[in-house]
Amino acid sequence: MVLFITLISVQLIKKSPAIVLRSVDFRESSKIVTLFTPDEGKVSVMVRGAKNPKSKYAGLMQTGNILDVVYFQKTTRSVQSLSDAAYRQKTFNIQLDYDKLAVAMALLEMTDQLVHSHENSNDLFRFTESVLVWLHNADGHIRNLFPYIQMRLAELMGVGLQSEQDNERRTGNFVYMNINKGSFSDEPDDEFYFRLTYSQTEYVKDVFGNKAASLLKKNLNISDLKQLIYHMDVYLKHHIEGLKDRKSDVIFEQLSMTT
Repeated sequence: MVLFITLISVQLIKKSPAIVLRSVDFRESSKIVTLFTPDEGKVSVMVRGAKNPKSKYAGLMQTGNILDVVYFQKTTRSVQSLSDAAYRQKTFNIQLDYDKLAVAMALLEMTDQLVHSHENSNDLFRFTESVLVWLHNADGHIRNLFPYIQMRLAELMGVGLQSEQDNERRTGNFVYMNINKGSFSDEPDDEFYFRLTYSQTEYVKDVFGNKAASLLKKNLNISDLKQLIYHMDVYLKHHIEGLKDRKSDVIFEQLSMTT
């Protein structure tokens, strides 16, 4: 008895919000674009004609753009076919400001590593979208936002840092970041910890005090900022398997040279 199994390819029309994570050129005029969607996670789509300057997709498919897209999804294909796209939110100011671009590229590179295909990532999508809109509208010390973004990403991935300080007596100049335990405390509570500077401590207090907007007003020097980003990178890599170094960190290096 011989059994014949027929694979049925189903094509669906999908409509979804999307954020452009990256793209690669394909043949003479097209691009394969990786989109981040709330319900399907990462989706790769073929965008025909995207390399043509006269195409409506030429500007739409820039990394970080927030779109509403329509695409044909075939279950047997790894790359889907884009049918239509339009701006959902316009965030042009990010491309015009070096600090905003640096933070946005670092956020999107991390998001690209954290999200997977065929998984619901609604909370992470909404956060990424809101940060991009925030960056578009924000004024102040933009680069200060990245450690906050790292802390919020840790929370969204289920490994959020906790504060063990007594809110009534936060008068010390330093706190400790305990890597294994995932906490901030007045005294080291772990074999693996970092001691934060006064400026870094005040930054962390503002994050836990839900004062994210105040971070834009802080005059955090580049050395403290880069060190806090490094501490958070160590923490994230310790708790999230497979997380890699960011290529976009070269932009932060350029920022430090201009400070």
